[in-house]
Amino acid sequence: MKFGVYIRNKREKKGWTQPEAAEKAEIEQSYLSKLETGKSHPSEETFNRLMAVYDIDLAQMSQQLFSGELDKLREIKQVRQVVLERQKSEVSVVRSWMIAGLACLMLGGALLGLIIASEYRSEYHYRSQGKILPGETLDVFDIIKQTQLSDEAETQRFDLKKQAMIDRIDQKDIISNTNRGDSFVEKVSDGKRHFIKYFQDQVRVTSKWLLAPALMFLLGSFGCFFISYRWK
Repeated sequence: MKFGVYIRNKREKKGWTQPEAAEKAEIEQSYLSKLETGKSHPSEETFNRLMAVYDIDLAQMSQQLFSGELDKLREIKQVRQVVLERQKSEVSVVRSWMIAGLACLMLGGALLGLIIASEYRSEYHYRSQGKILPGETLDVFDIIKQTQLSDEAETQRFDLKKQAMIDRIDQKDIISNTNRGDSFVEKVSDGKRHFIKYFQDQVRVTSKWLLAPALMFLLGSFGCFFISYRWK
């Protein structure tokens, strides 16, 4: 709010005309008109008279006037003190937002750097076709991949045996962070499983979920800097 509008509102609340208010403040009516329209600004003596006549609370007035309006009244001792205190308060607020922005920027940058600089690790994929019963060899399931090219009787026996192994298929996959060789055996109830390595992959050590907080901190820093800029 402009100072002229402020004192006009005060006069109207009192129910006074300009001539009546000017008489009470012991100033010219034309001068009061210029003050209310913003064409002139009061001297310290006139300001003190208006404060007394309108019962103006300086702290309340400073909260309602624009910062630019207070700057125009800085020559008045009382107002100058209010302006200095407001500036100190604004500087403190701006500094707080700047510090918060720098903190967010540092945290976001650190997380983003951690994601970019993260190392890869190997994952080893092993597969077991099914349970191997006691007395059976580790390659007992290999018959599934074989083709019988002998006579008809042997072919029938081969097909029956092959079908029996197909029916026993109970595939199980394991992903290991350490290399356990081309294959390894694991004991299970009533038998064992033979795991064979079939695939090796490279994955990042750092979790992808770090990307979300990194972006949040970076966006937050820009928001803090924008607020501190606008606050000024």
